[in-house]
Amino acid sequence: MTDSKSMNQADRDVSKLIGVTAAKLDELEQYYDSWSETYEDDLTSMGYEAPRIAAEAIKSHQIDPAQPILDAGCGVGLTGLHLGKLGYTAITGVDYSPKSLEKAEARNCYAELARVDLNKPLDFAENHFAAAQCIGTLTYIDNMAGLMREFHRVVKPGGIVQLSHRVDLYDDAYRQALGALTDQGHWTHVHHSEPQPYIPGHQDFGDDQAIIFDIFRVK
Repeated sequence: MTDSKSMNQADRDVSKLIGVTAAKLDELEQYYDSWSETYEDDLTSMGYEAPRIAAEAIKSHQIDPAQPILDAGCGVGLTGLHLGKLGYTAITGVDYSPKSLEKAEARNCYAELARVDLNKPLDFAENHFAAAQCIGTLTYIDNMAGLMREFHRVVKPGGIVQLSHRVDLYDDAYRQALGALTDQGHWTHVHHSEPQPYIPGHQDFGDDQAIIFDIFRVK
């Protein structure tokens, strides 16, 4: 449990999360580097469940635990942690925050970690991964259509791409980025969740912010 003083600081840190959607890359790096030390405790104490939900979805879609998985925007490794608990051993995590990557590495659940700008092409071969997921990171993507094409490129046919995105940012541009690959026959939309709690224990916006999960099967 966090005491009232640390909880107040956590509330302030997460409140800032809502306001950094238009931040520059170096500002985001500084923000997440500075938060990396308490990030897990802060969000866990506020009921943040997206990493666990995402990991269970990967398993429910019958992705082989021995096959490589891309965890894009892995942060301090919460998503990899939950995948590891389910037996996944070949996880590649990428993020732009060096301090967060250090925390992720300390978990010993990633086979590979790299500092990556997700607005640029991914340095992975075509059809390399059995699945890719991007949980809690799309908020900061400028080249959304390009990233969706890259996810499709690096995931092998039959694999899945799993995404989470805030409801308040689930706009026409985002829908078009997802729908373009569906319309072109590159992937099939196999899951679209109802709005789910984002950080329900946060004192200021717990009831107002929600996220949606989408899963696509690559053709």
